[in-house]
Amino acid sequence: MTRSFFRSPVSDSEYVQRVRRHPPSSLLPLIARTSSRWPTKEEWKADRSGLSRPWGLADAAWVSLACGNEHRQREATEDDLREIIAQHQALDDPVRSLPVGERLEGFLLRLAGQQFTWQEDDFSELARSVAILQKTTPSKPMEVLTTGWEQDLLGCPLTDYVGLGMLLYTAAINREGRFDLSWLPEDGRTYLDALASRTAVKTVVERHFATGAAEEQARFRAGLMTSDPLLRRYTPNPLRARPLVRDYGCDYLIPVTSAVLGKVSPMGLFYTGQEHYKEKGEDDEAFLAFTRDLAELFEQYVGQHLRLLPGAEVIEEIAYGKGGGSKSVDWIVILPNLVLLVEAKSARPTAQLRLGPQDDFSKELNKKVGGAIGKQIPNTAKQIRDRTKEFQHIPDDRPMFGLVVTMEPYHFVNDPGVRNVLPPTDIPTLVAAVSELEDAVISTNPGLEQALLARINQPAPGEWNLRALVGERSGINPILDEAWAACPWTKLEGPDADAAPGA
Repeated sequence: MTRSFFRSPVSDSEYVQRVRRHPPSSLLPLIARTSSRWPTKEEWKADRSGLSRPWGLADAAWVSLACGNEHRQREATEDDLREIIAQHQALDDPVRSLPVGERLEGFLLRLAGQQFTWQEDDFSELARSVAILQKTTPSKPMEVLTTGWEQDLLGCPLTDYVGLGMLLYTAAINREGRFDLSWLPEDGRTYLDALASRTAVKTVVERHFATGAAEEQARFRAGLMTSDPLLRRYTPNPLRARPLVRDYGCDYLIPVTSAVLGKVSPMGLFYTGQEHYKEKGEDDEAFLAFTRDLAELFEQYVGQHLRLLPGAEVIEEIAYGKGGGSKSVDWIVILPNLVLLVEAKSARPTAQLRLGPQDDFSKELNKKVGGAIGKQIPNTAKQIRDRTKEFQHIPDDRPMFGLVVTMEPYHFVNDPGVRNVLPPTDIPTLVAAVSELEDAVISTNPGLEQALLARINQPAPGEWNLRALVGERSGINPILDEAWAACPWTKLEGPDADAAPGA
């Protein structure tokens, strides 16, 4: 009988050998079928067996693709996959070598980086890509995200690129994780605009979505996996960057259904840009220009959301000091009973942060958000209190609260065990992902202002986050709703329209 659980710990080498017991041509389609049966987090959370969790399936799929042997004779069954996933859940972790009670935050950060990134809201992720990159107006000229950037970076319009992700996602659900170009109409009549032929779709798929056994085996041989076997499963999975696998009984196999949507999310687009612009630019200058453009768009996107707050007066960054050489936070929001100081940070949490506290953890976290907490927010508060002339229109008769809004979640960053490596401040300050802000600005009972005032008066006992503080959102975020309406699947009518997440 197949074992359904394992005594911890299981070594990574034991787990890899267990995966290699089956030829990839047998195990990968089984993983794809399993994932397609539970494509959404609501569905796989309801699966008590744990068999459908995307992080476990993705790891098993990549290990099979990169390390598997087609000469193995044993066909994989669902019992085999259950045993593989059980071993994955029981893999050893660095926390076991530490004294009880020490570095729990490291384990939680690794777990969050491995699992929480699969649990973002699909509607928000897809709409946000269009909202930031297409619907947001920058306040200054762009360097690389200028006219024609979509064709240069993606090979098609942004809405077609996001729509292709939805097309592949829907195919995976309906075709047991398989996608064949022959399923597309020969005359190109799909809901995509520029990708009007099978050849055009294949060109973009090959450029951005597809990989194969040879490529992944080369990654493995190149040593892209961490040298620490205890941390291997926590490192970025290449199948999130390339979620389609060639052949295996069809044009493309999609081992983990939800990975396709991640590819066209803002995070997926960031890494697509990183790969593209680093190839084009000398000394990474093109990529750095891309990150500056993205930071500008993100800053303006945050400002758009702050303007949704009832009764808010939203003021842009203020220059002050000699020659205007000093800058305030990105946004100052004057509310009836609160002044909100907001700094937008588009930099992503790196693998060093997701792997938990190590030698360079503190330095890396401070590089990402420490300056906002320890400098921009308190310095702006000081100018308001000191009645510096450039700030005299900002009221000083009400409490101030700092908010650092990040493009992607920095999990557990507000927990005392992590927060203690960041600078102290006399301004209550919270780090929040933009997904939390998108909900908070339309939340009621309490709204954002009331929730933050309550937190100032009664500090939280431990970890807290913006989503936990505010009440239920009052409806659909209008900025995201407008972006969603621009996506090509909204052209669909009838039952096919229901395939879209959030529909």
